[in-house]
Amino acid sequence: MQIPITNDPAVYREAALLFFVSLLVSLFITPRTAWLARFLGAVDSPDHARKIHSRAIPRLGGMAIAAALLGALLMARHGSWTLIAFGAGAVAVVAVGFLDDLYILRPVVKFLGQVIAATLFVRLGGFELESVGNLFGFGPIETGIFAPAFTVFCMVGVMNALNLSDGLDGLAGGIAAIACVFFGLFALLSRDGDGLLVSVALLGALIGFLRYNTFPARLFMGDSGSLLLGYSLACLAVAGVHPGGAVPLDPVTVAGVLALPILDTLLVMARRFWHRQNPFLPDKTHLHHRLLTLGLPHGAVVPVLYGAMASFGLISWAMREQPEPLQLLAILAFGGAIYGTVFLAQRLHWRRNAADAGFGTRGAGGKTTAWIAVVMGKTVPCMSWVIALGLLLPALAVFGVPGRAGVVAFGIAAFMMALFPWRSQRVDSGICFGIIYVACVCLLGILHFLPSAPVWLDNYLSALCGIVLIWVLSIMKLQAGHKKIMLISGFEALLIGVTIFVPTVLVPAVGMGENVRNALLMACLESIPLLLALKILVRKQPRRNFVIATSLLAALVSLGLKGL
Repeated sequence: MQIPITNDPAVYREAALLFFVSLLVSLFITPRTAWLARFLGAVDSPDHARKIHSRAIPRLGGMAIAAALLGALLMARHGSWTLIAFGAGAVAVVAVGFLDDLYILRPVVKFLGQVIAATLFVRLGGFELESVGNLFGFGPIETGIFAPAFTVFCMVGVMNALNLSDGLDGLAGGIAAIACVFFGLFALLSRDGDGLLVSVALLGALIGFLRYNTFPARLFMGDSGSLLLGYSLACLAVAGVHPGGAVPLDPVTVAGVLALPILDTLLVMARRFWHRQNPFLPDKTHLHHRLLTLGLPHGAVVPVLYGAMASFGLISWAMREQPEPLQLLAILAFGGAIYGTVFLAQRLHWRRNAADAGFGTRGAGGKTTAWIAVVMGKTVPCMSWVIALGLLLPALAVFGVPGRAGVVAFGIAAFMMALFPWRSQRVDSGICFGIIYVACVCLLGILHFLPSAPVWLDNYLSALCGIVLIWVLSIMKLQAGHKKIMLISGFEALLIGVTIFVPTVLVPAVGMGENVRNALLMACLESIPLLLALKILVRKQPRRNFVIATSLLAALVSLGLKGL
C-alpha cells in the first residue's frame, strides 16, 4: 500500500517535519552513543590490514541513526503496512548490527539476520521483484516463483555493499544521503508518500550523524549503522520499482542510483575469487583504498566518491525514459571509465604529491606586487564585516515577505542553529563552511524571490557578490597560499551538491516554475564567492565564522518574523 501524494501540501509539510525531527534527534543522540560505545567496549581499534584510522574510535553511531529514523517515522500520520514492514525489518537488522558491534558475530549469523530483516519487509510489505526488466533487448527477464527469494537476495546484496563501503570517515553516510535525495525524487515522481517519508527521515538522520562523522571522525556508525543504511536503501529501491506505473521506473533506473557501492563490491569479490581468496575476507582493494594509494588525501577521496555517486544518480535520472539496455550501457560505461582511470593510474605508478597541487606559500612579482599583497592582506579583517552586514541589511530593509517564505526562513534558521558547531569552529571548519553556504543560498533565494522586493535589491546582491569575487580572485592571485581554499571537505561537498541539485533537478521535476528555479540557481552562483571569501577569512581566525553565521541567522529570523 502506498500513499498517493497528489497535490496535497500536507504531505510535503509532513515530510519537512520528519526531516527536522530526525535531524534534531540525530544531533542530540549521536554524541551520546560515543559514551555508550566506550562504556560497552564497542570501540574500533586500528588494524593496518584493512583500516585507515590510527586511534581507537567508538562505533555505535548507527544506533543514533536508527533512533532518529524510526522515531521520526513513528510520527507519520499514515500508519501504512509499508512503514510497518520497513520498521520491523529495520529493528531486526539494527539488532544484528548492534550485537556484531559488541561481540563480532560469525559471518553466517550476521547473514542470517540480514535475510530475516529483508524477508520481514518482503512478506509484510508485499514487495517482490517479479522482473529485472528488459536489460538486453530480448524481452523482460521474469523471476517467476523465485521472485520473493530473488528480492531478498538483492536486498542482502545491497546491505553488504553498503557495509563494505564504510571504510572512510563520512563515506557510507554520505553516499547513502545522496541516494536518499534521488530516491526521494523518484518517490515524488511515482506519487509514493511512504518512500518520500522514509527518504527524508533517513536524510535528516544522516546529516545529523555526519556532523560528527566527517573527517576527522569522532565516532563510527558500526555495523548497526551500515547494515541499516543498506537495508533502508534496498527497501527504497525495491519499493521504488514501478515499470508499469503512470511514471514508469524500471529496475535498472532505480539500481543505477546504487551502482557505485554495488560495482565496487562485485569487483572486489571477483578479484578475491580470481586469487582464490575468501570473498568475505577484508582487505584494502576497494575503490577508496585505491584512491588513497594514488596519493589523494583522506579528506579529498570522500568528495571524489560523493561526486561519482551523484553522477550515477544523475545518469539514472536523465536516462529514466530511455530503453533499459541503453540505461544499463550508460551505467556500465561510466563505471568502466572510473575504474579504468584508477587502474591505468596505478599501472603507470602515478602518485599525487604536494607539488602536483600547485599550492605555494608565496606570491609572485616584484616590489609593487608585494606591496599590493600587503595592502590586500590588511583588508581581510574588514571583509568579514562587509559580508556580514551586506547580507543582513537587505533582510532588514525588505517588507511584504510571504508566509511560505517566512516558514522557509525559520526552517533554515533552525537548521543552522542546530547543526552549526558554535563551540568547535576551529576543529569543524568544513562543517561551518557547508552550513553557511546553505544558509547563504536560502537567504539569497528568498530575497530574489520576494514579489514585493525593491527594484534595487537584485542589483545590490549581484554587486555585493561581484565585489567579493573580485576580492577573492585578487587575494588568490597575490597570495598563493590561499589557493588551498578550493579544497572542500566531504560535508561541504554533500551540502553544496544537494543545494545545487534543488534548482537544477528537483524544481523542474515538481513543476515549481521557472522563476523559482532562476532565483535559486542565481542564489547558488552568488553564494560561491561568499563561501570562498569565508575560507580566506577564517584561515587564521576561525572566530570570523561566528560573525558571518550570526548575521545570517539574524537575517533569516528577520525574514521569518516578517513572514508571520
